[in-house]
Amino acid sequence: MTKLLSTLLLLCTVLIFGQTQLKVFNKTNKKPIENAAVYCDDNLLGKTNYEGVLSFKTKCKKVEILASNFEDALVDVKKSMDIAMQPLSEKQSNIDKIIITDKSDPKALRILDEVNKREKENSPKSLDTYNFKSYTKFSIDVDKDSIDTFKNFLASRKDSLSKVDKKEFKQKESEKKDSLINEDFINASQESQMFLWEKATEYKYSQKFGEKTNIIDNRMSGFKNPIYEALAINISNLNKTPRQLRPENRKLFNFYMSDTLQIDGRKTYVIKFKEITDKKKQNPRKFNGKIYVDSETYALKKFESANKKRNEGDIISVWKPIDGKWFLDYEDIKLKMGDQTFNIAKRDSVKTDSLKKGAYISDKRKYHQKTFGNYLYVKNRFFDFQLNEAQKASEFKGYSLEMKNSDGSLLQQYRTDSLTARESATYTQIDSFVQKHDFEKKLSFLTQLMRGNLRYKMIDFDITKLFSYDKYQGIRLGAGLKLNEKFSKTFSPDGYFGYGFKDHTWKYGLGLDMKLSDKRTSVFRIDYVDDVFAAGRFSNNMWDMMMKVNDLNLDLHNANFYKNQKWGASYLYDISNSLSLKITVNKEKQEALFDYQYKNLGNRFDNVSTTLSLKFSPNDKNIMTPSGKYTYEKGFPQVYMNIEKGIDALGGDLDYYRADALIIHQFRSKLGITNLKLFGGISSGTAPIWKNFEIAGQNDRNPDHWYSNINTPNNLAFATMPSGTFFADKFIAFKFSQFLPFRFKTIGSRYSNIELEYQSAIGDFKNRSNHQFDFQVLDHYYQEVGIIWNRFLGRNFGVGFSYRLGHYQTSQFKDNFGIKLRFNVLN
Repeated sequence: MTKLLSTLLLLCTVLIFGQTQLKVFNKTNKKPIENAAVYCDDNLLGKTNYEGVLSFKTKCKKVEILASNFEDALVDVKKSMDIAMQPLSEKQSNIDKIIITDKSDPKALRILDEVNKREKENSPKSLDTYNFKSYTKFSIDVDKDSIDTFKNFLASRKDSLSKVDKKEFKQKESEKKDSLINEDFINASQESQMFLWEKATEYKYSQKFGEKTNIIDNRMSGFKNPIYEALAINISNLNKTPRQLRPENRKLFNFYMSDTLQIDGRKTYVIKFKEITDKKKQNPRKFNGKIYVDSETYALKKFESANKKRNEGDIISVWKPIDGKWFLDYEDIKLKMGDQTFNIAKRDSVKTDSLKKGAYISDKRKYHQKTFGNYLYVKNRFFDFQLNEAQKASEFKGYSLEMKNSDGSLLQQYRTDSLTARESATYTQIDSFVQKHDFEKKLSFLTQLMRGNLRYKMIDFDITKLFSYDKYQGIRLGAGLKLNEKFSKTFSPDGYFGYGFKDHTWKYGLGLDMKLSDKRTSVFRIDYVDDVFAAGRFSNNMWDMMMKVNDLNLDLHNANFYKNQKWGASYLYDISNSLSLKITVNKEKQEALFDYQYKNLGNRFDNVSTTLSLKFSPNDKNIMTPSGKYTYEKGFPQVYMNIEKGIDALGGDLDYYRADALIIHQFRSKLGITNLKLFGGISSGTAPIWKNFEIAGQNDRNPDHWYSNINTPNNLAFATMPSGTFFADKFIAFKFSQFLPFRFKTIGSRYSNIELEYQSAIGDFKNRSNHQFDFQVLDHYYQEVGIIWNRFLGRNFGVGFSYRLGHYQTSQFKDNFGIKLRFNVLN
């Protein structure tokens, strides 16, 4: 019994003395204040009892105390605290009641609606022409208020380490290498920042010719060669609406009318906003930022946003009117980017009671530590505005983004203030560090990954060739590689191979690209392919990498494949930033790998064909890099077109025409984000089934298996349609999806949203009897509807359900539905 009492007493002692105790009372009459809420940042720690007392645990150094009819109090955390709160005056009390409501102020919403309504009218893009320049500085460093403390700490630490016998440390070679790199970086950042990048930019706009961005000059610490993919990075609200103001995010924030001020001689509305998370636990008077709106034009004048956690980051963007249009004037951004933590001294004792078997004691539990926050600082300044001046078409030639200079020699002309000694030292210190440890190659690996390649020195590996599955080949494993610009700036050989474990056959391809220009895409190619392909597949010429990746699982339930041995030559050329052209000539030997006969000609054919492919994307933004064109911002609409002609000469058996087109559009409205796809094709002449069109389905023709109706979303296929079943020599199809204008949280950390879908198709087949195999003609409307819960339960995947309607609907439920699994790989 004594042991039990001792244990309980010890437990109570730990609970009591491991917590902070706070007592709140009225400063005027000394009476305790009940239900005073105590917050750590935006999280409720608890409320005081009838004695005004609350015990709590927190890692916060300060807490905020709120009580009705009392002034707020922000206090330092101590083991024991007695807090006297000042009562509010009657006028202040009324204001307090307005602010702490948990719904948006109708007047604030009306003002924001007017801001959205007049956005185009106030935008500089409503002008005929404009151009201006900017100076941007990106830097990574410790908090500016902590620089001296950081430098002194590193100096003291360096002195201490120099006195330690290095023989005491036992490390593996890999750990030793990482440790040396880390120490080199710490030494480099003692007198300099961790990273510095300056950029001077010219922006041009014309209603007639479009947009053009010229990088006048830039310099990035550590890298002699420019990182082209990074040049397009624009951490800014330039030509953007802050997400808090977008109509589809209106339910994620509460907005409150705060004040009306005179700023620069203009009447200005001030609206506060706060993100809605858990209303019961949120600090009702902690706001995420302010929106300043010009009362005359309802233009956005200033935007301030702060992270929910103190000192985690903030954004300030300011606009100014020029001839009735509002241009971005300047921006200052600070974002938290992790911490640097140093072990100072071992603790006297370390508790291991809660340590699981086989687990290691963390450094945090073994050592006293010193931590410094790392921050990204972004400074944007805009100047030299010129409006409605004549501009020449020649000024807009080439790609959307072009680099004029990259050695930093012109930056001094555009700096709005001089570099500090610490900033200037960054170029020498970090340049030496990056060069010593060859980090430029590692960064090159990441930029190529954005293109779908894994880079190792002069070799790029194609990740789309590693794995696939279909009903004919089964599991297919392989590899694809291409020699990049480090091998040759003109010639780029490539090849791939794959092996199907169901058909037990090797497939391969070889090719050679010859680059004819370093200013724009101009590539001549020859190749040979011995592979298998799905019959009747819609052309994916000119599609970007992500569109092709979306179709990797298209043939999960399809077994209608044909073998193709092809010699080919092609020429790819960008006529402009928006228009690309490709001409292809092929000589092929083709053979059906399923039970198929065409007329009385059998199932093997020699084919000679030419194809003209076009891509028109008027709002894409591109830059030319040593690796080729890179699209850094995909715009809409997108138009793809292919015209193919089979020639019954030069050894060819087939005489046919085949044409297809795809139009993709996406736009944002009060209803949310809308996606539209219109596509179709036509084929005529002497052509086997694979030169016609399969209306792609994703269900198994035999729906008796539990997995038969499960698939992944892709570009053009139908989730409820049996795969390899419907064919046509002419068809038209329509796909519509709508993201509803709200997001919500469930049990996960990420926001979810709902997407509604509808798609339909109809076609015909003129000489269907010429094709002898088991298929159906899509001569009635095929329709299906669907719903997808993106980021299901806050996770990295979405779950969807589709259902078949109309003529092709059957009485069996299992025939009519499909389940979609969408995986969010990038976020």
